[in-house]
Amino acid sequence: MATTITGARRTASPAFFALGLLALAGCATLKAPTLQLEGMGVEKVRITGLGLEVRFHVRNPNPEPLRIERFEYELKLNGRRLGRGYYPDSFDLAGFGDQRIESNLDVNFLALPQGVQRILQRDEVRAEIKGKFYVQQGGSLKGLGFKSDAEVRIRR
Repeated sequence: MATTITGARRTASPAFFALGLLALAGCATLKAPTLQLEGMGVEKVRITGLGLEVRFHVRNPNPEPLRIERFEYELKLNGRRLGRGYYPDSFDLAGFGDQRIESNLDVNFLALPQGVQRILQRDEVRAEIKGKFYVQQGGSLKGLGFKSDAEVRIRR
């Protein structure tokens, strides 16, 4: 640490001040991407369940680009758990960028309460989604949680 002493007063050198600013910049926290559920569509109906196509809009709130390795989520409709899903493919988001992606979610009728089956027959539902993004940061994988809710239409 380079300091100069002037009488009884000590002042930091410009180099020390610059190092302090760099340290603060390095401590900047990475914000979790936001995920909005845009819609759902019934993809395949089977005897024991159905496949849902779930459409998302992902946005990077950071000025730096992000490499998202994957994400996982839990989906609730009108407060009732529908199931867990994931997006296994990695993708890049530019700083302040966004992207639309689709995920497939398998729903097993045998594991669902009958109330959820009735909810899936509606045209519009209140969807809650929460989960975790796994992003590359400093050579390691970091989990960033997210949560959102929206009114969405179910396409048949």
